[in-house]
Amino acid sequence: MPRFPLSLIGIALGAMFAAAPVLATDAPPTFEGIWKSVNAMPGIRAIDEPRDIRIEVPSENTIYFFTKPGQPEYPAVFKRSVVGTGVTLDVQTQGISFGEGDAKIAFDALLARFRAQDAEIRADMQKKK
Repeated sequence: MPRFPLSLIGIALGAMFAAAPVLATDAPPTFEGIWKSVNAMPGIRAIDEPRDIRIEVPSENTIYFFTKPGQPEYPAVFKRSVVGTGVTLDVQTQGISFGEGDAKIAFDALLARFRAQDAEIRADMQKKK
């Protein structure tokens, strides 16, 4: 399962963040539309992995995961963000599936794993308070 780089949590410490926009727009989102929108953001870094293309967006403290053809979840986009208000930080994962049937089932399973990982990170951060 893809891991959320803890370096982003370290970068986030000491700063206040507003939650980044949800993967929604005025029109129904598309895989290609989200891809183009994220790639147009300044300062991004793309990492081509075997299962997905990850795009780090430092200005949002976010990583987008775009699944690749041939992967069970394809086509899907996951958005993992470090967000906070005041002195508290949180890790949140959102996602959107454009697939049906088995692809949607695989998407739901991966989203659940990401969210379980978010809970683990949250618990680790609580221990360090």
